[in-house]
Amino acid sequence: AEVAANGADHDGIDGSGEAKPEDGDAKDEDMKDEEKDDFFEEEQPQEPEEPEEPKELEEDAPADSRAKLSSTIQVGGVADSTLNVMPTCGGKVLMALVEGGFQHLVAATRASAGVKAGRYLFEVRIVESRLCQDGGKVKPRQSCILGFSTRASSLFLDDGAESFGFDSEGHFVGAGPGQWSQEQLYSPFSPYNSVYGVLLNLDPSSPNANTVSLFRDGVRISKPQPVPEAMRGQVLYPTINYKNMTLHVNFGPSSFTTMPFACRMLQDAAAADIEAAAAAKAKASAKQEVLFPVGLPDEGTFGWLDDFLKENPQYSELSNRSLLNWGLKSGLYRKAGAWSNSNDSPLMDFGVRELDDYSLLSTLQQSLAPMLQRDYVVMQVKNNLLAEERKKALTSYDGDSFKRVAVVIMGEPPEAFKAKARSQALEAKRRKVGDEVRKEKEAEAQARKEKRSVAVADKHRAAAEKKAEEAEKAEGEEGAEKKDEEAEPAEEPEEDIEAAVKKAEEAVQLTAEEEKAQWFLQQSSEDLVKKDLGRSFASFSIPDKAEGFDEVRYAWQDAPKAAEYLKAWISERKLTQRVEDIQPGAYFKQMHEEWQVKLAEWKRRHGESRAARWKQPVTKRRKVHEKKKEEEKKEEDEEKQERAEKKEEDEEPKAEDETKEEDGETKDAAAKEAEERKEVEEEEVETEESQIKLDDVEPFRVEDINDIGNGQPLYANFTWEDWIMANLRFELHLLVHAYRIDLNDEERPSFGEAHLQHYYQKYFRKTFTSKNFGVASNLELIGLIKDTLEALPKNNILEAQLAEDTPMDNFIRLAEDHRRERQQAYDAGDEMAKLNLQREAHPQAGGGGRDNRQRMPPQQQQQQQQQQQQYGGRQQHGYGAAAQHAMPQRGFDGGHHAAPPGYPSRAPAYGVPAGHHPVPYGYG
Repeated sequence: AEVAANGADHDGIDGSGEAKPEDGDAKDEDMKDEEKDDFFEEEQPQEPEEPEEPKELEEDAPADSRAKLSSTIQVGGVADSTLNVMPTCGGKVLMALVEGGFQHLVAATRASAGVKAGRYLFEVRIVESRLCQDGGKVKPRQSCILGFSTRASSLFLDDGAESFGFDSEGHFVGAGPGQWSQEQLYSPFSPYNSVYGVLLNLDPSSPNANTVSLFRDGVRISKPQPVPEAMRGQVLYPTINYKNMTLHVNFGPSSFTTMPFACRMLQDAAAADIEAAAAAKAKASAKQEVLFPVGLPDEGTFGWLDDFLKENPQYSELSNRSLLNWGLKSGLYRKAGAWSNSNDSPLMDFGVRELDDYSLLSTLQQSLAPMLQRDYVVMQVKNNLLAEERKKALTSYDGDSFKRVAVVIMGEPPEAFKAKARSQALEAKRRKVGDEVRKEKEAEAQARKEKRSVAVADKHRAAAEKKAEEAEKAEGEEGAEKKDEEAEPAEEPEEDIEAAVKKAEEAVQLTAEEEKAQWFLQQSSEDLVKKDLGRSFASFSIPDKAEGFDEVRYAWQDAPKAAEYLKAWISERKLTQRVEDIQPGAYFKQMHEEWQVKLAEWKRRHGESRAARWKQPVTKRRKVHEKKKEEEKKEEDEEKQERAEKKEEDEEPKAEDETKEEDGETKDAAAKEAEERKEVEEEEVETEESQIKLDDVEPFRVEDINDIGNGQPLYANFTWEDWIMANLRFELHLLVHAYRIDLNDEERPSFGEAHLQHYYQKYFRKTFTSKNFGVASNLELIGLIKDTLEALPKNNILEAQLAEDTPMDNFIRLAEDHRRERQQAYDAGDEMAKLNLQREAHPQAGGGGRDNRQRMPPQQQQQQQQQQQQYGGRQQHGYGAAAQHAMPQRGFDGGHHAAPPGYPSRAPAYGVPAGHHPVPYGYG
């Protein structure tokens, strides 16, 4: 213990009680340890040293004796802020609306002065960050962007190529939509205490020239970010975007915090380095103006508005179109597949109730806009064309505060407007040609490349085969290789596709007709959806002062020409625009019901006539034949009797009683003979009637279509196709006349074929499809019934060929006449004469139950009952009612000639296979 305590050596034992190595061994161990340390020092990389803080390159601002800016820089100005910006405290505090849908919209404002030279700072403190309660699918967020923009750019810092700034989430927003820094450059903004300063350096002598930096509480938190090239040399205005926040803005002259270098605030800038925004145009009236543009849909209304707002930025647009753009620029997303169905009422689909149902626009017009001292343009295309809607809109703007002006934009636009439209049309035409040429040239280049590849492959294959042959002979291998190398096809120079496209585009020009017709700008979306236009266009009118306007201005043409233009426009639309709210009137209901009754009766008679053909008795014909034989025999007996009487003249006279008896027998025989003769005459008449053939009868000369003179109806040879065509003729005839009667408008005598499906659905409450009639279009279908309906060649307006009071049986006559024409053409070898209709599925599919019978019309139910009574309710061969009705009975020999149940088939005579016993057509 003593040795250990004194640290002395004793017999090789160290103070720890372990054996101590000899001196030589200790030296060797030390050398090994040193070598080992050197090895690890060489092999192992050294840890990187902590980077030194970058030296602040910004220097103290030198003294500046130039004149200072005299005007006060402000934000929240009318021309440079969105409607939800609420400045207070002399413009130093910025608040925003956060209810009724505004909590989802960004508030944006731009300062009244911009920087064009020097280095200057402005500061912002987040006074309040509000959490808004919203029951919708999209939850409101808090956000803020501090930056700069040009005077002509958008107020939103993430919109367009002339703005940039620092986002509250730690990203730098570059020039252009979506140009955000990929990495987070700094920690997110914190509210209440921190002060954020944005430093713009445009001093060319500074190492940080043309950069912008962000500071928090006087400490740099972002490296200098370059000002976009496109914005250098322009005046840059401080711009602030915020949502659900309250901000305290400081332009100086003193700063809230101490910077690491002397720096001037924006308000302390030299007047030469600052440019104030141009003042708004002076107005003759002290009142604010509210404009109501009155223009026709798709005729330059929104194009005029865009030009007007560009020249007059102090006006704020109040429209659903502006709200849609506002929502998109505020970071709201529309659902997948959402599209703008019209400019007047675009489909929002944001998931925000107040925006999606357009109630936010009503809030703006009725509550917010009248409160703010601004100039407005109320752009609602449909409402501004309707007198009642105009009067209603005027009530929101007090005449003491606002000058209410209607601006009529109708007729031929000015030449500058038309030139702009022609330029746009030419650009679109050139772009289309360029795309076609590019596609063609790319296809040709690809074909050449494939051809070249095939040629090279063929050459290599041939060379390989030849080389293999020569290798077997062991001769000329080197020569073959050289020859093969020389045989490589040279590549053709590739054609410059873009040069060809440019050349093709430059060659494109508008024709004289295109230039003449191009008055208005082409739009990606129509101004009004067809449905709204169809319901309201007939009531469009030009405004008048009597409605409450202080002034009515005519932007393009004067009042008489505008009125004339509107009248012609409405007249044209009446022929081409469909009516959405039309309803069937009394005339249609009466005629349609009457037709249904008659059609059911004709079908019943048709069924009975077909059934009568199969059960016609042969006894009458046999009886006639037997009576003829009896008459011949009787004549022979009479001759014999006459000869016998001559012989008896010489005989003694008969007894008186025998003579009387013979006289009685003679009278009875005469009476019997007269009766038989009458029956024979009747049979002869029946025979003559039976000789009348249906195809020899002129359809329009028959007095009664139910009896052509032999008891047979004119429609005896109808198939189900003929009944469909007869019904089609009547329905379309009735539709055209009912449309004219129900509208009672001389300018609307009929409608276009493009709207046939719409009106058919409105009147008959069922869909109409031309393909069910074996044709591809309405025009082809109308060609099948041109005896009833025609489409005018100029505008395809449908024109009825028959009078309103045409007898209903005429449609049966027309159908029979058409049937014969088709039959003759088909017999002549014309396969195209055959109809290709699609038969509707029978409602009784599945057995023809009682419930289905109850859905039949009363006449059809009665007909079926009579049919069942006639055939005893039997159904042959196991077929149900539905199966019999759906059974193919088609033929082009004049009709369905099939025997009813219980009667022998006469298929050979009528072209129907033996054993085929469908129920006669006439119901179902």
